[in-house]
Amino acid sequence: METEVKQTPERMIVGHPFNPPYLIPLVEIAGGTRTAPEPLAWAEAFYRRAGKFVLRLEHEVPGFVGNRLQEALWREALHMLAAGEASVEEIDAAIREGPGLRWALMGPCLTFHLAGGAGGMAYMLDHFGPSLEAPWTRLAAPELTEALRAALVTGCEAEASGRTVDTLVRERDQGLVTILKARDRQ
Repeated sequence: METEVKQTPERMIVGHPFNPPYLIPLVEIAGGTRTAPEPLAWAEAFYRRAGKFVLRLEHEVPGFVGNRLQEALWREALHMLAAGEASVEEIDAAIREGPGLRWALMGPCLTFHLAGGAGGMAYMLDHFGPSLEAPWTRLAAPELTEALRAALVTGCEAEASGRTVDTLVRERDQGLVTILKARDRQ
């Protein structure tokens, strides 16, 4: 395989689905610096035919777009848990019962555009932007200490309330199907 890639770099494509891939529509695709346009077009058509939403990137993004955004939220959650500012259950509820509902319909950028009212994103940034600069830059990744690890494990076990991973996967998948169907009807 490695030899084949070296011999045909114009065919190199990365297709990155989002978990669980059998339900989540997102697939990010990108080519290498020497990838020809035809293989990318073929991959995009293939994934769309399979019912996926294709995010075709101009170039590979380290960590991919969806994962990078998810990791930023995860980093904040770890900081709040480590600092004793919120529990695992509170962090999950804050997303599930708040922005997560909006994000099923619109991404974070369009959501903040709406926060600016009739003035849209321009008003939002002019009005709130300066006060947001500190939170944007204050945190690096926290150290994953034994205490932080234990708090995460204990918190997740408590939130699962004795449900197995298989049960939680079934619940998640049934919920995702319901959300996807409702969004498609929207």
